[in-house]
Amino acid sequence: MTKQSKDNKEGTMKNKGFTLAETLIVIAIIGIIASIAIPTLFGTTSDAELKAAWKKQYSDLTQATMMIIADNGGTLAGAFPGDAAGSEDLKNAFASKLNIIKDCSGFSTYGGTGAGASTEGCWHEDANSWFYLNGTTTWKESFPGLILNNGNLIRFLINKSNCSYQTGDFTSCGNILIDINGFKKPNTYGKDIFGVNITTNSLVPLGARESNDPSTTCVEGSTATENTGSGCSAKYLYE
Repeated sequence: MTKQSKDNKEGTMKNKGFTLAETLIVIAIIGIIASIAIPTLFGTTSDAELKAAWKKQYSDLTQATMMIIADNGGTLAGAFPGDAAGSEDLKNAFASKLNIIKDCSGFSTYGGTGAGASTEGCWHEDANSWFYLNGTTTWKESFPGLILNNGNLIRFLINKSNCSYQTGDFTSCGNILIDINGFKKPNTYGKDIFGVNITTNSLVPLGARESNDPSTTCVEGSTATENTGSGCSAKYLYE
């Protein structure tokens, strides 16, 4: 091999490599792309997991509800008398059908002898610890509640023990709120907090049957007053 041929070969091999500056630029670009893509990827995965957990919890609550209805002659109408005061008995009925690790009694108004789910540790502490989907604060829960062995939080409320409370195109007995992520964030209605209406013979997710219209109460990124996140309960179950 002539010297010129050798020099040409070595020059070609050198040209195939990257300089230090080029390598650093490539690394920087990869870092920028990762900083954008990875959080988005994990955010999507987290949302999917929360929605799957909600569907699983709704199924468990439905099964428990069917057992409670069977225990009460095939209906919940009149099963927990005293209107709001029936909330404590409703909570106790679910406690007997679910695996729980903590039981929190509500105010006397709701049939209990305690200080309510928020104060007793079965729900978020106050209005500044859980939020509507539009970012505004909520309220402190004085109703009875439970913590399940999977960490989920549940609070119970009876509005009308004869199940005549008008809700959408049907009447209900009351409602249940569930945080399927426990005390972990985001603690937001429509993200990890969902709800159901209690009827005489079933559970109806908030946002179904003309209650809490998802088109206005489950709008990602909207700060509109009506965008509480309540309608997401039905929207995500039926996706």
